[in-house]
Amino acid sequence: MGLTEQQKRAAYSPKSVAVTAGAGTGKTHMLTERYGYFLQQGFSPLQIVAVTFTEKAAAELRSRIRSTIAKSMGDRPDLLAELEAAQISTFHALAARICREHPTIANVPPDFAVQDELESPIWQADVFAEALAQLPSCFYLGIPYSLMRDGLRLLLADPLTAQQALEKGRDDWLPWVERIQLQSLEEFLAHPGWLSSKLTLQAYCAPGDKLEEHRLAAWAAIALFEEGHAAQALEILDRLKINVGSQKNWGGKEAMAEVKAAIATLRDMAREAIKTGLITLTANACDDQTDALLPHLRGAFAWVRDFLQKAKYEQRVLDFSDLEVHALRALADPSVQHYYAQRWQVFLIDEFQDTNPIQGQLLEVLTANATLTIVGDPKQSIYSFRRADVRVFQEWQTRIHPNHDPVELSLSFRTHQALIGQINQVFAPVLADLHQPLDAHRQETLEPTPAIQLYAVTVGEERQKNQSIDTSAEACRRVEAQKIADLVEEMLSAKLLVHDKPSGQLRQIQPQDIAILARTWGPLELYGNAIAARNIPILQAGGGNLLDTREAQDAGALLRFLADPTDSLALAAVLRGPFFAVSD
Repeated sequence: MGLTEQQKRAAYSPKSVAVTAGAGTGKTHMLTERYGYFLQQGFSPLQIVAVTFTEKAAAELRSRIRSTIAKSMGDRPDLLAELEAAQISTFHALAARICREHPTIANVPPDFAVQDELESPIWQADVFAEALAQLPSCFYLGIPYSLMRDGLRLLLADPLTAQQALEKGRDDWLPWVERIQLQSLEEFLAHPGWLSSKLTLQAYCAPGDKLEEHRLAAWAAIALFEEGHAAQALEILDRLKINVGSQKNWGGKEAMAEVKAAIATLRDMAREAIKTGLITLTANACDDQTDALLPHLRGAFAWVRDFLQKAKYEQRVLDFSDLEVHALRALADPSVQHYYAQRWQVFLIDEFQDTNPIQGQLLEVLTANATLTIVGDPKQSIYSFRRADVRVFQEWQTRIHPNHDPVELSLSFRTHQALIGQINQVFAPVLADLHQPLDAHRQETLEPTPAIQLYAVTVGEERQKNQSIDTSAEACRRVEAQKIADLVEEMLSAKLLVHDKPSGQLRQIQPQDIAILARTWGPLELYGNAIAARNIPILQAGGGNLLDTREAQDAGALLRFLADPTDSLALAAVLRGPFFAVSD
């Protein structure tokens, strides 16, 4: 398959490039071609680093590059051999390589093993508990054990950032408090809803009407805001009401509705501002208390961090976070920087929106004099729980394209234009600045035209009075299940035509073409049963309660017996279960 004009602009750029790639826009295909482009320019695979988010993605990229070399570059066993040794890996594998090649400078055991995501938290919990037990009592002055434990656990999840933060004091963060408060206030007063509501309240009045009291209160709050008394103004706006007033006093229904809408807008904005607390953000006793406790927290953090590092060195283990920290330590050495500057001259980084600040620092050192290609999509940044920060991607985009002209891949190969148009319409107001309108590669006319449909299930007032919330929700789910089964049956009976990816042609729909998604696992079993009752084959990938399964019940019985050997019912359940399979 050839490249689109957007893909060509990214793949064949002689300079560093930042690419925003929407879902299904062929970013892996583009990265493969970009890798081939650098090979054509005379670079060896040993000079090119490709970083992906998972090992599976790295293996797929290597496979595609291998195929590209075989097809477009002829018989090149030298390139294929170098490709097998090329650095096409995850970020953590890249960091591990740096640590292994420079263990002394990185301060790691030469023969360290990497803990996976299951081993690491178990090991960390055991050694962390031991560290807390041995932590000198002087560090606990003013800090309860539970608070110290929870605070240190969070700080150790990102030790470099934590160390930088702990070096700050009251005089460092109070100016930030003032700036955040001022910025929040300016954004509040510049909000379109604020400006339009202000004009509306200025245009109408109805002396003697009960709604007029709230209009006047809102107007007074506006004046307080502009005089700098934000906290008092928010309190007034929060108490406003709109379920009062007479239409005749306002000169008609429309005028009164406008006033009510304006008051409601101001009240909602105020409640949201109170909820976030940024406009009323001020220094208080907590700042003084935190500043007083910081020396103890700094000392405790350093002591526990050193305890953990010593234990890891002795046991020759590192976790993923350690790999990044120690690789960055190695790269602080000028000789190591020079070594990799000579060795790696081209970098291709996929899923850049899931890069964390430490990985960003690693790349900053490694790519200082290299040609860099980053690919990401801010909308798909979902790994903040792993310290991923989409702002890293946005900052690097600006750095690579200071004139705000990044390359965008917006042609989706996964869907049809009739559907993508509706998707754009739905998500434009939801995603706001993050929205990237997509186009579809498939443009052929479809009959019937795909449409997004919304069905709402409601329970009558009389029935609601006689049912609890739980039972009415269950009744709604049963109705949903039958409606979903109806829709599936109708599509299969009508023999709708769908796109067949292998052939590129249209064919009749099959049950395997239909996916049913739910926000939680709970209702999936109900939906699956309703569909199966129509003799339609299903594959249920979730649903129900894990603890209700036979396996969980057998394990629970075994645990109950181990905890209490006199529990004869648990013993009977264990004996007749799969552990022993004794008959009744």
